[in-house]
Amino acid sequence: MVTRDEIYKAILREVEERQAYLDCQLTLASLSERCKTNRTYVSSILTSEFGGFFQYVNRCRLAHAAAYKEHHPGASVDEVAKASGFRNRQTYYNAVHRLEDSEGI
Repeated sequence: MVTRDEIYKAILREVEERQAYLDCQLTLASLSERCKTNRTYVSSILTSEFGGFFQYVNRCRLAHAAAYKEHHPGASVDEVAKASGFRNRQTYYNAVHRLEDSEGI
């Protein structure tokens, strides 16, 4: 039996260490496969610890985008978005606005 802590660590390993968030096609199902466990368990942990799948993945992507912009100051928004795991500029902008709304920025 896999414990909650083991699943939590597997999520961190896959998303942050292995940078799964850079895959614009990452889904809850594919993350669960990477973690070798049931998506219900992964979803439960993501919701309780990070506010949900999209919130967590997009926070990682936005942090990556900020670092990318710092190292590539001449990069276009499209380039930053693609390099950070977003499908396009619009999904990047949507994530920025959602994060601002959720954090009261």
